[in-house]
Amino acid sequence: MKFIKRLAILATLFVVMLLVAYLILNKNQESDPMDEIARKHAVGKFIKLSDGITHYQVLGSLNDRTLLFIHGGGVTGFEVWYKNASYFVEHGFSVLLYDLYGRGYSDRLLNEYTPELFNRQLNELLDTLQIQEPISVVSMSMGSMIALDFAAQKPDAIRKLIMIDPAITGDYRANALLKMPVVSNLLMTLYWYPKAIENQRKEFVSQQVFKNYAKRLDYFTGFAGYKHANYSVWMHVLNQNKLPLLGKLKENTVMLIYGTRDPYFPKDNVDLFLKTYPTLKVSEIYDAGHMPHLERATEVNPIILEFVF
Repeated sequence: MKFIKRLAILATLFVVMLLVAYLILNKNQESDPMDEIARKHAVGKFIKLSDGITHYQVLGSLNDRTLLFIHGGGVTGFEVWYKNASYFVEHGFSVLLYDLYGRGYSDRLLNEYTPELFNRQLNELLDTLQIQEPISVVSMSMGSMIALDFAAQKPDAIRKLIMIDPAITGDYRANALLKMPVVSNLLMTLYWYPKAIENQRKEFVSQQVFKNYAKRLDYFTGFAGYKHANYSVWMHVLNQNKLPLLGKLKENTVMLIYGTRDPYFPKDNVDLFLKTYPTLKVSEIYDAGHMPHLERATEVNPIILEFVF
């Protein structure tokens, strides 16, 4: 009986300590609001759409050659295109960049992040800005899901689609513990958030590029809503298989670019994509990770330019 009582006391102490640690960390994590003060540091403009404020930037004069960039799930938003956007402006394109909800300087939402939400954001942004169609789209990772949804719904609105290391096959499967409400909150606060930045190191071959990227990650992870945005995307977006939508697109209008050392894009996916879309143009970027457009911009930019020109 004494042993059982001691065990019960130790278990109670452990739970109390865990709760205290959770409360302290949760209070200090993502403590800054995404508000007008934070947005003073942002380039570009803001627009109020039906679900919230969206941060965007138009580079170059509006013309009939619009190139839309859609970033992935990274919290830095459209900053990941800083080595690419100006290149295409110099070659005569009008470039549109925007931050997905929950990323960059766009609103952090309390409701769930779903493919429908991101699709609505994109359609409303293009309609409100009166962007002339058809357009070409450069997308990466999760952004390719959004691009595919848009292209499948409006095939005549897309001239060319480039997918960089796309996350469109729905391979992500959340740990069962993350589906338990209380446990998931503990895991996100005590385990995932403290490791969130370092865990992205494996996405890069160039550690200098990662070091620069990590500085911006550190800044944006401090804003409220970061954990919810990522958790909700895991539960409702990254587990969706959008690959069949490729088969609905016009022939010879889609390009795949992937880094040979991307831990999230197995090379076998190339054959899988080609079976769905036989006219897919494929470009392999040697010794690059999940963001070859950041690590090898001087190589990737001309490849995209040749395809969209």
